[in-house]
Amino acid sequence: MTNKLLEPIRIGNVKIRNRMAMSPMNMTFSTHDGYATDQNVAWHARRAKGGFGLIISDAIIVTKLAAPHVWGRNLYLYNDSFTPELSRVIEGVHKFQAKIFAQLSIGFGRQGHAHDGTPPYAPSPIPMNIPLEMVVKSMRSFAENPAFKHKMVGETPRVMTIEEIRSEEIEYGKACERAVMTGFDGIEIHAPHGYLEHQFLSPLSNKREDEYGGSLENRMRFIVEVTEKAIEAARGAIPVGIRMSAAEHLPGGFTIEDVKKVVKKLEDMGIAYFNMSDGSYEALKYFFPESVEQVENHLLKEAKEFKELLDIPIIMPSLHDPVVAERAIAEGIIDIASLGRQAIADPDWPNKVMEGRINEIVRCKRCQQCVSRGYIGHYPRCMVNPEAGYEKYDLDLFPQKRTDALIPKGFARWYTSFLPKK
Repeated sequence: MTNKLLEPIRIGNVKIRNRMAMSPMNMTFSTHDGYATDQNVAWHARRAKGGFGLIISDAIIVTKLAAPHVWGRNLYLYNDSFTPELSRVIEGVHKFQAKIFAQLSIGFGRQGHAHDGTPPYAPSPIPMNIPLEMVVKSMRSFAENPAFKHKMVGETPRVMTIEEIRSEEIEYGKACERAVMTGFDGIEIHAPHGYLEHQFLSPLSNKREDEYGGSLENRMRFIVEVTEKAIEAARGAIPVGIRMSAAEHLPGGFTIEDVKKVVKKLEDMGIAYFNMSDGSYEALKYFFPESVEQVENHLLKEAKEFKELLDIPIIMPSLHDPVVAERAIAEGIIDIASLGRQAIADPDWPNKVMEGRINEIVRCKRCQQCVSRGYIGHYPRCMVNPEAGYEKYDLDLFPQKRTDALIPKGFARWYTSFLPKK
């Protein structure tokens, strides 16, 4: 190995200590009303302690309209009351010299499930429908169970009005300001996997006849306007990036060529990085690749195409084998390798890579237990890591005294951006 994984990298004005990132995952450790818990703090801190240079948070719901429609439990940031507990998550990560970006979500759209039965909202009145043939084999027993089948087909959503669209975009900008003030090192716009922004982009879920539907230019308008609000709100204090699926993998859905046009437009607007993913809940086997061959080769071809198009750093998930990840960076296909399920299975993956102990890495078995438990409302657990979900009992993960700075650097830059120029 040439140690490319160990090299530092800059994303905007933020220096990341290595090329290893923890992927954003909805771990559902928050309270039911969206506040971070000790387990949220410890979960993120444990991966920072394990050597990851960049931690990307769970998807944080940033509008009051979106908050009731999460799958189970999610972190919220639609008002200032959520910032103190989120700042503890940041302090836990910073204790171990890693950086943390906030993945901010404008909503689940038609994939939402309100506990009180309130129907979700979406670009068009088209319900989610997960085809059985798209479900990975290890989750088929859940998908075929009569008690679970209702979650395979969503409710028919109501149509968002233009007034709601624009109001939600304004709320997104306000949440980006809160993310800066809370102390996050960066912002990631959450637009993959069939969530609301993905739904606007898709010709399968967007049948609108106004300026938000029809042509690709119109269907991408929502993503473009949300990005404008985010960049405007951050004011250059911290970098803003985006996560999107590379393609939809459904007949008549959006393609990689469509996504290239979108991401190139966003790069021209000022996004600082592109975090790739793939598929959606309706194309689940692309979202959660199952076999070893799928995982280790997943998205490399697509990443190369994006790398030839973009000048900003590219983050790619699912590279569980450090040798493959190293090669992808060395060959200039990607800039950062990110791990989701593998970071659950072995939070010390980066440290073992840095210390030459690759043979000691505990490999993710891709059994989907972590995902399947989340689907039925339970906390995630891991077949190969009994510590997963119990990190809060490790007191070493919590700062015992104040961290290195009382005022976050990003907030200081943001605050001074409002002062008159001399």
